[in-house]
Amino acid sequence: MPQLAELKGQEIVVWLVHMVIDQTTNVMLTRLVDIEPNGIWIEGRDLASHLHNLTQSGIVPRMPLFFVPFAQIGWICGSADYPSLSETRLGLKSL
Repeated sequence: MPQLAELKGQEIVVWLVHMVIDQTTNVMLTRLVDIEPNGIWIEGRDLASHLHNLTQSGIVPRMPLFFVPFAQIGWICGSADYPSLSETRLGLKSL
């Protein structure tokens, strides 16, 4: 199992407990920029769109970075360095 520090610079999926990006989910694909003792710095298109909607702005000069305290994170999903197989697609498990 990778440590969080090993995922730095990679794309991760994050569930932000108290931040709703749209009406259906608060799970988003982001890039893990940095890790601090109290939380993580992330960036991503969904977060940038959310910021544009909040500020009613069409443009921000650079990709915004967001600090998220660990207390606001439900879970983080990274990727392992081996192929992922779908049992359903391979016919091994019924829907």
